[in-house]
Amino acid sequence: MESLAQPTFALESSPKLKLVDGTGKPIKAAALKTHVNYVFSYPYVSTPCLLLRLGAATPRNVEQKDAQKARYVWPGGARIDGAVVAYLAICTHAFTYDSKETSFLHYNKTRTQLTARTKAITCCAHGSVYDPALGAKVVSGPAEHPLAAVQLDYEATTDELTAVGLVGTALLEEFFNAYRADLNAEYGRGAYRALVEGQTTVLPMTEYSKAVVQC
Repeated sequence: MESLAQPTFALESSPKLKLVDGTGKPIKAAALKTHVNYVFSYPYVSTPCLLLRLGAATPRNVEQKDAQKARYVWPGGARIDGAVVAYLAICTHAFTYDSKETSFLHYNKTRTQLTARTKAITCCAHGSVYDPALGAKVVSGPAEHPLAAVQLDYEATTDELTAVGLVGTALLEEFFNAYRADLNAEYGRGAYRALVEGQTTVLPMTEYSKAVVQC
């Protein structure tokens, strides 16, 4: 029988960052609009993440497999109902990602031209589809592995969220290698590897990116 990792970490030393809005005030989970795409940077300044408030509870401890076929557990979303989830917005197929110029990876509440499935994360570059309610498991398309998940700590007394780690397939080096030239041009030579410090700002995707590709 395969052993079950608890869990597999995509980054060993992850920063703990409070999620804040554009004014620097902590994000309240209850203030997140349901089925809206939000973006924040974590753990590096150049690695975008999707933040979603789903319309229903998510299950806990969903079993997954990483790129090395090792089994691990996605612990579930934040809040009591687990409806707030976050994922690295880097497709596990060809590392297409959400940039400040163009966002290819996003959540859709309704069916799209790409898939008849509702409430799914789609990558419009090559057609991979993920289920955000099940740890971003692959539903269809060329991707073979779930999106890496951001672990969120939830403080019930304040309704605030903190990013504390990444769970899942470690693809960050492959991403950096694939887009080194673009990242150097945007952030400065090597600066794309800087960890976010202190806190991380959450923006609606329509404010984060100049264009959101639909498919």
